[in-house]
Amino acid sequence: MAVLTAVSVAEIKARGSIKDVDVLKLRRNYYEDGRISAEEADAILGLNRACPVQDPAWSDAFVEMLTDYLVEQAEPCGYLTAENAQWLIDRIAQDGKIASKTELDLLVKVIDKARWVPPSLARFALDQVRRAISDGTGPLRAATKGDPQAVSEADVDLLRRIIYAFGGEGSIAVTRTEAEVLFAIDQLTAGRENHPAWRDLFVKAIASCVMAASGYTAPSREVALAGEAWLDQRGELSLDNILSGMVSG
Repeated sequence: MAVLTAVSVAEIKARGSIKDVDVLKLRRNYYEDGRISAEEADAILGLNRACPVQDPAWSDAFVEMLTDYLVEQAEPCGYLTAENAQWLIDRIAQDGKIASKTELDLLVKVIDKARWVPPSLARFALDQVRRAISDGTGPLRAATKGDPQAVSEADVDLLRRIIYAFGGEGSIAVTRTEAEVLFAIDQLTAGRENHPAWRDLFVKAIASCVMAASGYTAPSREVALAGEAWLDQRGELSLDNILSGMVSG
């Protein structure tokens, strides 16, 4: 394991902290070798879990190395298989919930960088926001001001980022799997003081899903979630009609 030969994993775990010098050594070895093995990936994940005290530089190094391993080194290159996605979920989530922001950043970065990931991984990522709102705890609630069980601006930003990433650059509509989680969040936060951007994101995402189900060619997700012009062109899929349909349906 060339990368981890630069540090003593046992020593770092024993003291419970990852120092800046540790990160520097790991990065130097990683840049020289360019690859990590499955065993090293597991060991790096283990270091993150075992060390509550971490130098700020650790998060970026952790995300970079494991994203490269999953997306660029694991076969097929550039794509995440269902098996590899489950490998990641099994290692960063306990009882289905991610406990640290660093691991959450890793999840989103993998979805963002891969050319394709299974829908199960996108749903898992979106579900982290739902669980955070439901429980009012976790890394997404560490710096949240106001109602912890409402949709915050940070939640909207993260949801949008996940939805954009999963859609890639093509004209792929929001899927039913994604829409189900968004509906669950909306129902969960009914009557709460949600950030105003939530309603806009929710309605446009659902409209994209409905449009595809109705046989229309969907615009890219960035277009679908950014403006209303594409909805206005569709009459029956205007924002007013979508909202009316959700109230009655």
